[in-house]
Amino acid sequence: VGAPPSSIGKFGGDTDNWMWPRHTGDFALFRVYCASDGSPSEYNKENIPYTPKHHLPIQLDGVDNGDYTMIFGYPGSTDRYLTSFGVEQALDLTNPTIVQIREEKLSIMKSGMDASKETKIQYASKYASTSNYWKYFIGQSRGLKRMKVYEKKLDIENSFTNWVNSGNEDRKMKYGNALKLIDEAYIQNEEIEIGYTYFIEAIWRGPEILSFSRRVQRNLDKLSDDSEQREIQLEEIRQIAISFYKDYNREIDRELLSSMLEMYYYNVPKEQHPDVFKKIENQLFGFKSLDFDYYAENIFKNSIYASEDKFFNSLENLNNIQVEKDLAYTTISSFLNKYFSYYRPITTELESKLEEGNRLFISGLREMNPDIKYYPNANSSMRVTYGHVGDYEPGDAMHYDFYTTIDGIIEKEDPTNDEFIIPEKLKELYEIGDYGQYADKDGNLRINFISNNDITGGNSGSPVINAWGEIVGTAFDGNWEAMSGDIAFENEIQRTISVDIRYTMFIIDKFAGATHLIDEMTIAPTHLEKIMETDIK
Repeated sequence: VGAPPSSIGKFGGDTDNWMWPRHTGDFALFRVYCASDGSPSEYNKENIPYTPKHHLPIQLDGVDNGDYTMIFGYPGSTDRYLTSFGVEQALDLTNPTIVQIREEKLSIMKSGMDASKETKIQYASKYASTSNYWKYFIGQSRGLKRMKVYEKKLDIENSFTNWVNSGNEDRKMKYGNALKLIDEAYIQNEEIEIGYTYFIEAIWRGPEILSFSRRVQRNLDKLSDDSEQREIQLEEIRQIAISFYKDYNREIDRELLSSMLEMYYYNVPKEQHPDVFKKIENQLFGFKSLDFDYYAENIFKNSIYASEDKFFNSLENLNNIQVEKDLAYTTISSFLNKYFSYYRPITTELESKLEEGNRLFISGLREMNPDIKYYPNANSSMRVTYGHVGDYEPGDAMHYDFYTTIDGIIEKEDPTNDEFIIPEKLKELYEIGDYGQYADKDGNLRINFISNNDITGGNSGSPVINAWGEIVGTAFDGNWEAMSGDIAFENEIQRTISVDIRYTMFIIDKFAGATHLIDEMTIAPTHLEKIMETDIK
């Protein structure tokens, strides 16, 4: 139905990502359609808007410091029981490697996006996705160090070891090897962690021509001998390709391929290199250094995946032999062969060892501390988190209030920076102070607020509900000081950042003029109206 312009929905961009104070109107509005009997249906002009058994009424009173808030949604995953061994490896190996690779990818994408408005639109989502967790891992490392998470984990493990050693023989027999198994698994993992991370970040999530060639090949493997069925399957491949090339830039991808191959070659131990690097080494032609640009250019010169025209001209007569000889496919296949022959056997072994050690460790902790409730990690299933709105102190002599207002948007305006451009209509509404029923008790317009609810990646868009079961906002981010939250939740410092529902309604109504959509929503009685109604009763 609608979404705000990026100058509102992404106001602050990468600069403000994961930060507080925040002034981002991050929301999207959907109407779900179904068949006339309420059942799921493919598109049909006879479909009707879906009417659920219950929907959340909207509370325009907003929230105050200390108010109860509840969020439900589908968080991805957390690792709250990660041991000191895991924290150490994250700080020393995994996080710095991911940050280094993503930094290079972002630089290449940004260069292409700055040169073309069309490319900027094509790569906006890809760039944001890469940037989001680039900044996240930087923040996580800082948070882990700042909160002394390694030391805290070590204290727990030392207490556990003392408890095991002070027990009877059955306890020692059952739990004595728990931490040893975990330690051994991380020592084993240390040998491959950089190479494995490079495979995932630089190759599998790197140049798109590689992953696309792999995807097409897997679909070609399924082609039927029946001509009618085959045409249906080919049409599916066509649709995949149309979607892929719509947001694809050949030059950006070529640079990514060259750069990622070079970084992989010089940062991953040579015994972990796939065979494709032998090809690149044989291209020296008497030069002292390897020419990764030459190899990348050769792929884009010859591969059927290098352009939309090339691909569709080849599709009708494509066969597995052609695809398997394609340079893009042989490159990704070389990396996959190394993954399955080298990395996978090692990771399978150490994962088994780690799983056993962790299971024993957690079991022992629960037995050691019978009065403590140990909740499970998030695992992409529905979760509910309860907490309250709250300001916080991120550091010495610093205090952050629990909400931001439109004044902050105006203060941040920078017409020379895409991240801080303000739409003229929003500035006009600010000048006249026309906030309607969406103003707070002081007549100002609140933008975002914070609460100590426990969320993680996947929760974006989750409703924030007050004590009366009314929606007061939508969650979309966390604060920079608590980026270690997936490993260690810090109640005093960790905050969920949410869009105040009144700002969402204001943008729909006053900014976009879509009052007809407001009319479809249920506005809850204000708190004062509830009190008056109770008194009357």
